[in-house]
Amino acid sequence: MQIKRTFKKTFNDINMTPFVDIVLVLLIIFMVTAPMLNQGIKINLPSAKGGDLDKNRDEEPIVISLRSDQSIYLNSQEIPTNNLENRINLMFRKRTDKNVFIKADEKLPYGFVAKIISRLKEGGAEKIGLVTLPPDKANE
Repeated sequence: MQIKRTFKKTFNDINMTPFVDIVLVLLIIFMVTAPMLNQGIKINLPSAKGGDLDKNRDEEPIVISLRSDQSIYLNSQEIPTNNLENRINLMFRKRTDKNVFIKADEKLPYGFVAKIISRLKEGGAEKIGLVTLPPDKANE
């Protein structure tokens, strides 16, 4: 009597095809959604000549966005006008940099922007900068 022994060879390699498929799908998803994350608040900035922003900062800059409907956003979060000084004051307690950048829509009345600047000063802002587009990008 003979016993026939058959040995099955085990497959020790990892099948990379499903892994590559998943990575490519994730790459496409991130490529499509990444530009949407940078859009932020829709504001028509005025154009003007000016210096570049200081990009060598240790802290994330505080940005106040003023839309044409006079709504106020503090770093992309909408806040009421009467709460602006308190929120700025609370943020400055944890920071050494007390600078604020204002992105104001070009159609806003000058008086409204001046009122916001005054409230920022009352909240403890030391320097306030107005963000504009360079003159060559104004027509885009």
